[in-house]
Amino acid sequence: MKIAMFRVDTVVGSQARLGVVTLDGGVNNTIEDARMGAGDIVDVNFAFAAKLAAAGHGNPSVRANALCPPDLQAFTTIYECDLGLLEEAVEWSNSNAEESGANGERIRWRLSNVVLLSPITRVPVLRDFAAFEDHLQSTFSKMGLKIPPVWYEKPTAFKGNSTTIFGHDATVPWPRYTEKLDYELELAVVIGKPAKDVPMDRASEYILGYMLLNDFSARDTQRDEMNVSTGPYKGKDFAWGLGPWIVTPEEFGDPATLQMAVRVNGEVWAEATPGPMQWSFPEAISYTSQDELLTVGEVLGSGTVNGGCGFEIDRWIKPGATIELEADRIGVLRHRVSSPAGKPIAWRRAG
Repeated sequence: MKIAMFRVDTVVGSQARLGVVTLDGGVNNTIEDARMGAGDIVDVNFAFAAKLAAAGHGNPSVRANALCPPDLQAFTTIYECDLGLLEEAVEWSNSNAEESGANGERIRWRLSNVVLLSPITRVPVLRDFAAFEDHLQSTFSKMGLKIPPVWYEKPTAFKGNSTTIFGHDATVPWPRYTEKLDYELELAVVIGKPAKDVPMDRASEYILGYMLLNDFSARDTQRDEMNVSTGPYKGKDFAWGLGPWIVTPEEFGDPATLQMAVRVNGEVWAEATPGPMQWSFPEAISYTSQDELLTVGEVLGSGTVNGGCGFEIDRWIKPGATIELEADRIGVLRHRVSSPAGKPIAWRRAG
């Protein structure tokens, strides 16, 4: 199942809604369908309300808002990783394609006619790990650093700014303090139920699903920050791309076998199959949950897959570029990069 948050314009203003995506083609056409918006999205809240109304229940919209809220985090807070109610709503919609909502609302939309939001619109905490050794060896050496021994001993991550999230097809700002803006091709998991002191062999039960993550990076700024050994800060926190939707574990399969790519302005800049991760997502969840609570909607990134950033190939995007991250069992996450909004910043302490 592919779960999305999307925005539509209504007579009472713009609304963010919870939907389930069905692409037009088969599994071998996921990337192209996602790129072209070739598919449908079912508004599960409206579909569930219509199902209740058809069954003769009173106040169907009020019931649906309580039982099947139109927000993924609210829904998951109630049901955790049990998505059975979403399946019911989609099944009803598929069997009643011409039906409207309980109050005449539109239930089914073409993907090309809606705006996809970040699947998690209010990320509580965003952690980005570093799971791929080849990527680290390449980038650390370019910064004059070595992979620290602790990386081979336990999962490590840094925390990103969870308020600067950009969904599919959004425009990402170009910070005025960088001349070396970069993309990073990553995977991410979303926590689907509260996790604390989770044993490794049960950690996968806490994964709601998988999505693509673009860890935008100001490389010149990041290089300076890394020398302080506190991790990146301004070099990362201006933008995180998440989406285009969440793919549930049974549909997603093994992350190591994904066929992934990066396109810049339509040109393929990188192709990759992640292969084994030094630290798997279940290991990252189990380790992080030691004496610490992971809450619904938290995001854990994989770190950049091998060859998945411009820094590794010494090829740099320019203002106005369109960047597409691809994965064959997810789809396409696309962003455009703006031009800097003014003259470069060369910050100095006053006096």
